[in-house]
Parts: sequence; C-alpha cells; structure tokens
Amino acid sequence: MASHFSLLEKQILALHFSGSYISNFEFKQIGHSIGIEIDLADREQMLKNLITKAKELHKEAQLFQAIATLIQERIDHYEKWRQTYPQGRPIIDEYIKKGRNTIALLEQKARMATYE
Repeated sequence: MASHFSLLEKQILALHFSGSYISNFEFKQIGHSIGIEIDLADREQMLKNLITKAKELHKEAQLFQAIATLIQERIDHYEKWRQTYPQGRPIIDEYIKKGRNTIALLEQKARMATYE
C-alpha cells in the first residue's frame, strides 16, 4: 500500500527540505511535551500518528509550534557552528535557510489550525 505524505510531512521528514533531522525519539518527546503519547515506530508513522492525534485533540497548533521550537534550537546551534567553522558557512547557511523556511511553514500551519 502506497503511503501518502502531505507537503508539510515531507518538509519535516526530509533533511534536504527542513535542514534538520528529527529522530523518532524526538517525535516521541515532542508528543509528550504537548500531552500526546505515541509508540516508537518509524519516523514517518510517528509523525502521521502525531498529526492525527493532534487533530483529534485540537492540538495541531501546539504540535507545529513544538516542532518549530526544535528546529529553531537546531538553527541556534548552526549559528554557533557558522562562527566556529567559517569554511563551512555555505553549507551551514543552507541548513539555516531551510530551517527558517520550515519554521515559517509550521507557523503558517499553526495559525491555520487555530482558526479551524
């Protein structure tokens, strides 16, 4: 059976798009932080479960904000690395840009979820 992923899910799951790899353990921690318990599984399934449960509990905005917070923490680390390793700036800058774009998408989704 083919799995269908939304643009948002693809953005979050793919390092190439988000600039940050979020592990299955981190998805579990994110869920716990907003009062949603999910079982450890593969990352894709965990994200789908988180989004589904967040919708059911009207916690989508909280979920998107929690993921955005994690990505912002990564960006903060990238900023430090950027200063420490100037020769890596072109690559690090790309990860920062991708992270910021993902945060903007998550914030937009959080605002939309608030009004649904």
